Order: sequence, then structure tokens, then C-alpha cells
Amino acid sequence: MTLTLAVALIALLVALFALVALVAVYARVRALETGRAAELSGYAPLVGRPAPAAVRPREGESGALVAVLDADCAQCHDVYALLGEVSRPGVRFAAVADRADFAESLAELVVDPEVRGALFEGYSPTVLALDARGVVVRRRFVYADTDVRALLLDLVAEHEVARA
Repeated sequence: MTLTLAVALIALLVALFALVALVAVYARVRALETGRAAELSGYAPLVGRPAPAAVRPREGESGALVAVLDADCAQCHDVYALLGEVSRPGVRFAAVADRADFAESLAELVVDPEVRGALFEGYSPTVLALDARGVVVRRRFVYADTDVRALLLDLVAEHEVARA
């Protein structure tokens, strides 16, 4: 076996491993999306459960939009910035992260690993909509091709319709 052939075989093996890992991650995210009833994810389903007190709507607020973020995720920083841009009075706009390594935003930043752990479903960024009682009523994953502004505005609009 020549050196060139050996390097080519190793490169092929690495590419195959990367493909398998990518398919596994994709399958896990899809299982998270569809696994609420079947509980396929290994994480407790959030929709229908009360959120931790640290992110529930305060007195006088009709609901909350909560983003579950990771400080090492570039997309999470964009979600946090946009969360502040679409904020509305009467609704709590908060983000939960493991560290406070985020730029300024109009949205509140809750840095508490326990609260983040209670809301984490194995993928971030994730946006949760809470009703006035603090119960998670909707959960949306944010992907690289997601129009985050439109997603947040849709969740706000759904909340305003449900409140009316």
C-alpha cells in the first residue's frame, strides 16, 4: 500500500465518520421536535410544564418569551439581540444562558445554570412561549436558516391573539 493510498483511505474514513455524526445530530433534533408525545429525546418535555420562577411572567405581564441560549453559540448571540429588538410592553422578554458573555440587549439575561438546565432540551437556541401563569405553551428550535425576527414576531402575535 502506498502512502498516497493510505492517506486517501484515512480521509475517506474521516469523511464517513463526519457524515454519520451529522446524520445522528439531525435525527436527534428531529426526534426532539416530534418526540413530545413519545418522549423520544431523553429530556423531559417542556410544553405543558411550568417554567422555573426566574423566567415566569411578573405581575402585570401577560406572558413571556424565553430564549434558551449557549454563550459559545454565535447564533445564540443573534437571537438574544433580536429578542430585545422585538420586545413589547406587558410581555417579559428574557434569555437564559450559562454565562453572561452577551452584548447589551433590551431583553433580560438570566444567568443561572440550574434554570437553563431545567429548560434545555438538548438543542440551543430554543425559544419558549409562556402564558401568564408561566406554563410553556410553545417551543421553537432556531436553525441556521431560520428567520429569527419572523419567528419571534410570530410568537408575539400568537400570544397577543391568545390573550385577546
